Amino acid sequence: MKLLEYIFSPIVFGIGFISPLIAQILLATSMVDEQRLAYGIGLGIGVALGVMAQFRGSWIWVRS
Repeated sequence: MKLLEYIFSPIVFGIGFISPLIAQILLATSMVDEQRLAYGIGLGIGVALGVMAQFRGSWIWVRS
């Protein structure tokens, strides 16, 4: 049961989904030319959002 909680945690979602999404948006809009830099920025933002959601118990735009 703990494994499922870890797999579906906000931090893992931030790393696994939000990070590549942000990186692809940066590359598609030509805001960043280098792929490694785009994924680094995406990873930083994704981890930050995931950590905030983990500690708050909700995502930024959802308040329970």
